[in-house]
Amino acid sequence: MGIRKELLRVVGDVPLFVHLLSILREACPESDVVFLSLHDHDSLKAIENDRHITAVTKNQLILTHGATTFPVHVVYDGPGVPNKHDSTGIGPAAALLAAHHQDESAHWLVVACDYPFISVAALSQLRCEWAEPVICFQNRDGFCEPLLSVWSPEALRVLKENIQNGILGPSAVVKRLRGKTIRPRDEKWIFNVNTPADLELASNMEAKPQASS
Repeated sequence: MGIRKELLRVVGDVPLFVHLLSILREACPESDVVFLSLHDHDSLKAIENDRHITAVTKNQLILTHGATTFPVHVVYDGPGVPNKHDSTGIGPAAALLAAHHQDESAHWLVVACDYPFISVAALSQLRCEWAEPVICFQNRDGFCEPLLSVWSPEALRVLKENIQNGILGPSAVVKRLRGKTIRPRDEKWIFNVNTPADLELASNMEAKPQASS
């Protein structure tokens, strides 16, 4: 993309990391804190001056979006990964393992930073249809979206085991454990921005008026 994807602005004039953290907060009002996975402290520097962040420490942000203010705990995915792989070598699994190391007893609702149209309704669907040990959306081609998902401690332990054996993809865990995959009620929810062309398409999708019933 030529820019960190969490800094892209697709929905209004709001960086994706702000938009998606707010969606997570609204979808899980019972949670005390939302977590943001970053690679290292330098990654934090790129976002800490955003106007939506009203306070920042080494491991926590206070984020204000609209009328809502809430804490965001920062988890760094560089430290703590298996010694035989650095965090840049295991891709998105690094963030999942960082979450697991944060609390090995927790179930984690996961949203990657490059799904601009994920919604509270989408996350509610994942939560309502949840089944152990892992659930994720499936796209129209039959491929799972392991970063739009809920992961149990068991599934994250298997991910860690897979990585130690050189199997890096989170989707391999979904397959190995016969995890539950579901089709989204709205295909737009799982639109993924990976290229400048995707970004242009997403911007057009955002600007297009929605039909009402």
